[in-house]
Amino acid sequence: VAGSGVTARDRGIVRAIFDACGLTDELAGEDQIDQFTAMAGPVPGFVALYADAMIRHATARGIAPEVAERAIRQLFLASGSILSASRESPAEQVQAMVDYAGTTAAGIAAMEAAGLAQAISRGLDAAAARARILGEGGA
Repeated sequence: VAGSGVTARDRGIVRAIFDACGLTDELAGEDQIDQFTAMAGPVPGFVALYADAMIRHATARGIAPEVAERAIRQLFLASGSILSASRESPAEQVQAMVDYAGTTAAGIAAMEAAGLAQAISRGLDAAAARARILGEGGA
């Protein structure tokens, strides 16, 4: 987030520093930092939550825990690589699965009907609210 007095040269210096850590983007305001803290700060918290739910599902159906965990870790490893390298947006990738109308489409439809997107949004709102409180020096 840059104030009104920041020059193009200043932006270049800051970008060079942050680029050493990975991909960067300039945000429009401080409130957006709370949103990004909520979404990307808990590496791998939210992804691990989803993975754990999948592992618990598998073990409840008789799959050995170590086999389930290995499979889900590989799923997330491959998924991260594909998402990172693909030109298609995540929404386009989901739509491709829905259009294919296979097993994943059936799962997506059931998850959407159960309100997965709304549950994720509520969780991210709660995390952003907590980030705001912590940013204000709250406990």
